[in-house]
Amino acid sequence: MIGRGVRALVTALLVLLLAAPAARAQIFGEIQEKVQDAAEKVQQARKYGAAVVPISTGQEIEIGRGIAATLAGAYGVDRDPELTRYVNLVGSVVASVDPRPGIAYRFAVLDTDAVNAFAAPGGYVFVTRGALAAMEDEATLAAVLAHEVGHVDARDVVEEIQSRARTALGIEEAAEAVDVTGEEYLTKAVETGATALFMGLSREDELEADRFAVERLAAVGYDPDGLLRFLEALEERSGDEDVSLLEKTHPDASDRIDEAEEVVEDLPDERREGVVAEARFRRALEEDTATPGF
Repeated sequence: MIGRGVRALVTALLVLLLAAPAARAQIFGEIQEKVQDAAEKVQQARKYGAAVVPISTGQEIEIGRGIAATLAGAYGVDRDPELTRYVNLVGSVVASVDPRPGIAYRFAVLDTDAVNAFAAPGGYVFVTRGALAAMEDEATLAAVLAHEVGHVDARDVVEEIQSRARTALGIEEAAEAVDVTGEEYLTKAVETGATALFMGLSREDELEADRFAVERLAAVGYDPDGLLRFLEALEERSGDEDVSLLEKTHPDASDRIDEAEEVVEDLPDERREGVVAEARFRRALEEDTATPGF
């Protein structure tokens, strides 16, 4: 609909240029009406972009629980209680600053060699064993978990579900057609959200989550270069099968490194250094009975 309006506007501008002076005033008035109409349609589209599926925090958690179950079924969950405890301790630290009301974060390790991490709506965060193996210290783990917390805080997957519902149903019909309390919609929302994770979020969503991660590391006292070390490890392994899905769903590691370096440079001097905790990280990964010394 908006596309047709733009084409009509362009046509009107061409007619205006060719018209006699006496007719230009009338044509100009018509153009102004078309511009106003187009602007209203854009505003309407943006309004429905957020409100077409008014997903509450409770509904978000329910959808996230279904997506988390999908991820767990696809990869399997590592059952090492000490490793799970350790990842939850680190994740709880990065999630502790300015938390979203109603969101209780849960962190788990997926039992796969693939290098990746995922965030389902409602605070369900996963990191793979492959990603842990690519890390060298706790600050890097904190960075990856903070990146995923950033996705949850920004409701990136929820907005993707809303956007796809709007596209499928049309702007005007969507608000009335979608029953967010129905079982059918919940199933569809879980499918859409899981697909978004496997297919990838937008480039800007990913870069914004990187910026969030660097700033969050600095805020809680971790070394803000932790994210850079992880991205550099990804860059070195570019093309490997274990990083193939992550590479397909995220911007190039080199671009992410450039963006993250800018964020680090903008930090106050006193926040450019922090806890690295390499030895503690190694103990947690190498010893099944390791108890991290927090």
